[in-house]
Amino acid sequence: MNELQQVLLIFAIIVIVGLYILQKVKARNSDNTAQDETETKENTSRQDAYNALKELGEAHIPLSSRTQNRLHVEDEAEQVPESQLGLSFGQEFEVEKPKESKAAEGATEADIETHRKPKHVVLEVEDMKPIGSEGEPASASDYEPSFGIPEEGIQKAESDADVEQKEPQVFAIIVMGTDDFLWPKVNQTLQGVGLVPSETGIFVKNDSMGNEIIRVANLIEPGTFPLDQPTNSELKTVGVVLILELPTTVKAPAVMHDMIMMSRKISQRLNGRLYDANRHLLKESDLQAMRDAAVAYESSAI
Repeated sequence: MNELQQVLLIFAIIVIVGLYILQKVKARNSDNTAQDETETKENTSRQDAYNALKELGEAHIPLSSRTQNRLHVEDEAEQVPESQLGLSFGQEFEVEKPKESKAAEGATEADIETHRKPKHVVLEVEDMKPIGSEGEPASASDYEPSFGIPEEGIQKAESDADVEQKEPQVFAIIVMGTDDFLWPKVNQTLQGVGLVPSETGIFVKNDSMGNEIIRVANLIEPGTFPLDQPTNSELKTVGVVLILELPTTVKAPAVMHDMIMMSRKISQRLNGRLYDANRHLLKESDLQAMRDAAVAYESSAI
């Protein structure tokens, strides 16, 4: 190692030692500064507390004479008027008892009981006679109430009701085609629209109680169908007629609607047309007129 290196090494050691010593000095100075600050704060707090305690011992501001006069309350003896001291709650508030009359004292218990008993009143009726004519006993009809309705009015109302009853009316719709209808086809169609064969040889529509409301007859005399031969294709008919006779067990407008709808279904299935009783072609206006007639019949019968 040459001299230059030795000099540099010694210089480096000196610098390191100097830095170490300087750091130690700075650390010691910082500790002293912090300790001084802490002591200063403690001294300040102690001084503030001392001053506060010292102020508590000082006297308050004295009150003025006027304030002392206002706050001063002298004990005064309660004075009661002599007029009130002289009141006595004995004789002044005594209520005199009512004096019983001598007449009441002399009344006996028997008289009091007689006075308390209710009095009975007897009604006397002169010349009582029966409702019937003089000398004849009254009948049971004499005692029946009339309710304010004269006998003549009741009889008149009954007679008017008999007059207002409507006479039976018959409506008919004929179903015919350009060609005759085969009997098996007619039988199937009529039963398909809700009709049932009857013992009289025709088809009928019944209500819920089993009463006949619509009848369907054969247009050929005598008007019956060969019900015993339902599949005989040799039998034919020129048409069928639906008959409605009012009144029925069903309202007239409802049963008329059923007959018109049934006739339309039959004509469509048999490829026919609708006619009236005179075999005139029915139009929609004619069917509506039949509906109106049923409504008028029902309203007039009420």
